[in-house]
Amino acid sequence: MAGMLKRHGARTAWVWLGLLTGCAGPRAPQFATVPPTRPGPAPATVTAPTVRLPPPAVSDTWVSLHKWAADHALPPPRILSTNPVTCEWSVGSDLWRLRAATTAAEWNGLEIRLGHAPEWRDDQLWLHALDLAKHIEALRQPVRLRLSNPPRVVIDPGHGGSNTGARSVLDGRWEKEFTLDWGLRLAALLSAQGWDVILTRKTDTDVSLSQRVALAEKVGADLFVSLHFNSVNGTNHTGGLETYCLTPVGLPSTLTRGYDDTVTVVHPNNAHDTANLQLAVRLHRALLEETGLPDRGVRRARFMTVLQGQDRPAVLLEGGYLSHPEDARQIASPQFRQRLAEAVARALLSLAADSNP
Repeated sequence: MAGMLKRHGARTAWVWLGLLTGCAGPRAPQFATVPPTRPGPAPATVTAPTVRLPPPAVSDTWVSLHKWAADHALPPPRILSTNPVTCEWSVGSDLWRLRAATTAAEWNGLEIRLGHAPEWRDDQLWLHALDLAKHIEALRQPVRLRLSNPPRVVIDPGHGGSNTGARSVLDGRWEKEFTLDWGLRLAALLSAQGWDVILTRKTDTDVSLSQRVALAEKVGADLFVSLHFNSVNGTNHTGGLETYCLTPVGLPSTLTRGYDDTVTVVHPNNAHDTANLQLAVRLHRALLEETGLPDRGVRRARFMTVLQGQDRPAVLLEGGYLSHPEDARQIASPQFRQRLAEAVARALLSLAADSNP
């Protein structure tokens, strides 16, 4: 993902933040291998709209999970250990594992990064009210995405042209090559299932971030999925998968990379907070199950331009680390990239089935 991100101005719109998501559904049938579509012309330049309105007030309320559970006729969190304090909590059919002093939580075995670390006070676990609303309560709700017939998705292979992205420690190849191949494979699979698929690029072309957002607006996309591979300095680090969606208003981001992270800023995509998380957890779980790579979590970022201006559910997928030797070895394999494409396609088809029962 290195090199694709830049500061985006405060693009704001007053929105009512909904609460909705779901867990991964059953796997769809195995795909036959479909070759990538042939390259075509880059999309035309269009401009995304910007709306600016005053920011909302932000809550700083903390909630005792013991009290909240009692108020909702749920069992209280069960303490598993005290150093560090770790609690397991059944919320309907969901099983959460929460630890004091860390934002890393687990939901049905999937890592999700909260905005604030839970706190242990008076022998009870306390959670920030916005984390409770945007994660705990949201994931209790049934899956409902608003999709066209057929569903229309924009697939965004990251980088391109002079915007090369990260470089593989294995063979020096660039991220832009791998994301394009992943995107072409995914487009072929979804098109074969009757989906209307639009690619932000089909060739080694540098398409600006604002163009990618505006293209999705122009074609009236239902969903936007941006494809990337990660990288950090050095090779002595953990590899694995990360999935990003836009940070809800009022919560701090997991990742800032030095960019402004003003929590009161409202971006157009915040109107889809619920569906963003719903989409993120389903795709993230599918990629984990398909690849076996380490789970680095569903995370939040506010500075990603391709997410900020989207007026539709949108996520950014990181399919492994090009700076990690083992991840880089797998990413270099066409068979691995086919598996990445099949995992995302299955998850999208499953979401569509759940959203239109």
